[in-house]
Amino acid sequence: MEYTDFLFRILIALFLSFVVGLERQWRRRAIGLRTNVLVCLGAFLFASMPVMLDRMDDMKVPAQIISGIGFLGAGVIIKDGANIRGLNTAATLWCNAAIGVLCATGLLTEAITGTVFILVANIVLRYITKKLLDMHEKQNNKSYILTIVLSKEKEMILRTMLIQTMSETDIKLNSMETNEKGNDNVEIVIDISLEEKTEEDIEHVITRFTMEPGVYYIGYKKKKPDIDDDDEN
Repeated sequence: MEYTDFLFRILIALFLSFVVGLERQWRRRAIGLRTNVLVCLGAFLFASMPVMLDRMDDMKVPAQIISGIGFLGAGVIIKDGANIRGLNTAATLWCNAAIGVLCATGLLTEAITGTVFILVANIVLRYITKKLLDMHEKQNNKSYILTIVLSKEKEMILRTMLIQTMSETDIKLNSMETNEKGNDNVEIVIDISLEEKTEEDIEHVITRFTMEPGVYYIGYKKKKPDIDDDDEN
């Protein structure tokens, strides 16, 4: 590969990764413009070595790039409670590396086509996914998060009363976790579901515990569906 070809291809890789990174930066993702460009250029430089050495049949370098980007993408993924965030950003990084490899091997038309499809996936499909999730939530969402702040010394008694009260209703208890709040207070976060789509049972629980000694706050909200960060905003 001549130097002029190398320069032309790396400029194409720079431009295409800039376009993909710009979309990520605009959405204020953790991995934005510079990282996407650097990943693409790094993949390009590694993949261009067998090309410049006239060893086009050597696929060891691209294979190692795939593994390396997979390791890098794993650092982007964050488990936030029941939700997993960053999957879409990690997948975009992976695709961006593929653009660099395509440019390095001279498959520029394929690289441009791939960039267009990556943008379609991140922009158009995001809109469609959000619409579908909104429709699903309106029709089927029966999950709620019930939060109670109470005195630590009353925790065990009130937890027992809470479970007993819920057993008298159509509320299904999915999970319950306790967080320290300081000043001898604790916060109980409860994931619940309703057998019937009515909030009367939850209101019954709240009314039952509002006046209970040792309870400082009790409230609830609808649980958001488990979606990736890029479909949420």
